[in-house]
Amino acid sequence: MTDSIEKMIGDLDRLLPEDELVVIATELTAVPSFTGQETPLALQVQKTLADNGIHTFGQQVQPGRFQMIGLLGPLRGTPALMLNGHLDMDPLGRDHPEDPFTARRIGDQLFGAGLHNMKSGLAAMIGAAIAVHRSGIPLRQGLLLEFVVGELQGGVGTKHALGSGLTAAAAVVPEPYSVRRVITRTAGVHKFALVVRGRSAHTSRPDEGVDAIAVLRQVLDLLDAADIGLRNPDFPPLPRMQVASLLAGRGEGHDLSGISYCADKATALIDLRYPPPHEPEDVHAAIDAALDRLRPRFPTATIDLEHPVDPQFRVSGTDMPPMDMSPDCAVVRDIAELLPLVSDFDVEETGLALPYSYCGNDTTHLSRAGIECCLFGPRGTTPDTEHHVLISEMTACARTLAALAMRRCA
Repeated sequence: MTDSIEKMIGDLDRLLPEDELVVIATELTAVPSFTGQETPLALQVQKTLADNGIHTFGQQVQPGRFQMIGLLGPLRGTPALMLNGHLDMDPLGRDHPEDPFTARRIGDQLFGAGLHNMKSGLAAMIGAAIAVHRSGIPLRQGLLLEFVVGELQGGVGTKHALGSGLTAAAAVVPEPYSVRRVITRTAGVHKFALVVRGRSAHTSRPDEGVDAIAVLRQVLDLLDAADIGLRNPDFPPLPRMQVASLLAGRGEGHDLSGISYCADKATALIDLRYPPPHEPEDVHAAIDAALDRLRPRFPTATIDLEHPVDPQFRVSGTDMPPMDMSPDCAVVRDIAELLPLVSDFDVEETGLALPYSYCGNDTTHLSRAGIECCLFGPRGTTPDTEHHVLISEMTACARTLAALAMRRCA
């Protein structure tokens, strides 16, 4: 271990105080950043980094929709390390506490909307960059920071960044799977719509209509029970289909007001998880083949597979295939060595970590661009994991990323 890393590790309490990291996370929590509405959070990230002397620039992914890029160290050459995290947050559920955008600390837990996925990871990235900058130790190679949009749409922001030429030798994405795990193998995510079109009729004359909802219900049950293949014994429950959003009504716009008439259009928005080594084209073909077997049962309705999904639903944008990288790659070994030096945690799992490896994330795009990468980020505890993060894990993640940056870049 070099003197510069030892010096930084010994000085982390001053370079990155825990209370300051909590403030950073609290400020991120205060800015709602639902998918498609990430720009205000990108600007908050820019302000925090700029206030700490770190250079940033924005990337416009779509008109009016910006993500933020930061860089420490040399402007020329390929950065040695990338930290990548997504700005977009999950929709709020019915069980979310009141005043969700005001962070609350209770012991080691920090509660707030979006902290779980993944504003605590963003705070760790920011904190790591600040610690590296404050150390005053010069970097021989760059540290690239990517705060991207649209990970929940398949990774449109990371794909945009890669397309613009941004790359690195290695990358860490601090998604919320615990600092006790360094994950390099994940499922693919295939988001599609299943659309049934029937014929509307008044409730007094039901035999004259074709109820799109009734047909869709049956089709979903049959599709869920169908064997579409796409298996891998390392990922035993996959493929797994989840239907979490349903729309139905009259006309192409699903008009909801005509409840005296049966629906003539019904749409299910579907998330299908599948294992490596299968690819998006394999998934699409398997689902289409299953539907071809089902369509003859419903001759009076049309059943369509729509991929990509209509942009109005904000659920897709690009394919997110599986990531399957060696659990013994160098960046995993570095994290496993550094984590116990800067915290009270140890890495307990590497590579495949179930059920967490059923996730989809931006490492798929980074790995396919030739970047050695992994998932390593802070998490909360049960039963309300979705609503908080452990401050100790967020601090451990930030300090490990800072030490990793120093090892890779200094």
